[in-house]
Amino acid sequence: MNDLPSLRALHYFKQAAQFESFSTAAESLNVTHSAVSHQMKNLEGWLGTVLFNRTAGRVFLTADGIKLKTCCDRVFDEIAKTCHEIRNGSEQHLIIACSPSFLAQWLLPRISRFSQLYPQITLSFQTQTAPGQLENQRTDVLIKSGPHIENPDTDAMQIASDFIGPVCAPGLCHDLMPPPDFSALPLLHADTKINAWQEWAKATGAPGDVSSGKHFDNLILAIQAAKNGLGVCIAPKMLVEKELEEGSLIAPAGFCEVDRATTVLVSSQRRDEPEIRAFREWIREEARQ
Repeated sequence: MNDLPSLRALHYFKQAAQFESFSTAAESLNVTHSAVSHQMKNLEGWLGTVLFNRTAGRVFLTADGIKLKTCCDRVFDEIAKTCHEIRNGSEQHLIIACSPSFLAQWLLPRISRFSQLYPQITLSFQTQTAPGQLENQRTDVLIKSGPHIENPDTDAMQIASDFIGPVCAPGLCHDLMPPPDFSALPLLHADTKINAWQEWAKATGAPGDVSSGKHFDNLILAIQAAKNGLGVCIAPKMLVEKELEEGSLIAPAGFCEVDRATTVLVSSQRRDEPEIRAFREWIREEARQ
């Protein structure tokens, strides 16, 4: 018999124990639910004990599960810390995670300025934005739009309040009378922001049914469709500033503030690391401009 169970099984267990959810653990690990469930069964078989009580589609840690979670948290944190120290000893590297729309529309057009200021820092980008990525150090910096959630393990820095509004190609709204009834136009929906039109209508009291229209996998595609005259989409102001300035998009109803913000998240234990501090200071200044 081996002295230790599978390292993969222990890694999967750590995530499943953190969330007490095989589905959420699978999402954070970018694997299937069945893969996590299979590893947990193998681990329980190796240990000869039950780690999770499974009830009505939910899982809860047993006493043995809590004991193993405490050990895994300590050991994996130590491994992550040691690996990070070794990696930083050879080079400075940052992994930045954000949505595809924020990456394409806001960050990439500006990131060359950061690289000019800090040529020694190598940057990588991800579009997976699960908060657990910070805890397992698969991501160094996480940028998200959403409501503020207190987390003692995470240091959050708000860089912008979120303003959203309808945008379209010039001329598409020329026949609308004020206040504009956008339900009379072809509406564009991004499935990653599926309730954006309803959110905007509720905030502004806009008339009409805003549930119909064309759907796109993500906001980038919806914005491109709007630029090409296919309809009107709801977009955050900070993601379409360039298009508004150059005139390829207009915002006939302006923008309204909604109850969320764009926030830069880092691990509380790592916020003072030089490369993380440099990036946070840089992006805060960029957002101010």
